[in-house]
Amino acid sequence: MNHMLLTVSTARNGFCNLAGINAMELLINDILKLGGSRDRLRAKAFGGSRMVSGLSDIGRLNSDFTLDFLRQEGIICEGHSLGGSSARHLMFWPASGRVLQKVREDAPEETPAQVRAPENTGNDLKLF
Repeated sequence: MNHMLLTVSTARNGFCNLAGINAMELLINDILKLGGSRDRLRAKAFGGSRMVSGLSDIGRLNSDFTLDFLRQEGIICEGHSLGGSSARHLMFWPASGRVLQKVREDAPEETPAQVRAPENTGNDLKLF
């Protein structure tokens, strides 16, 4: 399953990245609540592929935002694999920071016509 987070918006009223900032701040705050120390935070960033041809490059915007955010917050990015047009499969071991990445060159690039929202099957809610 692919999950996309639009971290920035170029709406009519200008450039806005509040969604990305909010998401990152929530993540950092949760880590700190669980006993993490801000000066020990490290990051690795993966993703940002352009998986659907013909649409805006959300992946590049998200990748740029991520690296800029880490830089501005003084969080060291120990490595990244961003961009391209291939899917990635990741395995991550949080205790050691080890990441295993497999790039899926065989994943077909989709077009906007192929990307459809799931059919509305209802939520099994019954009102009496």
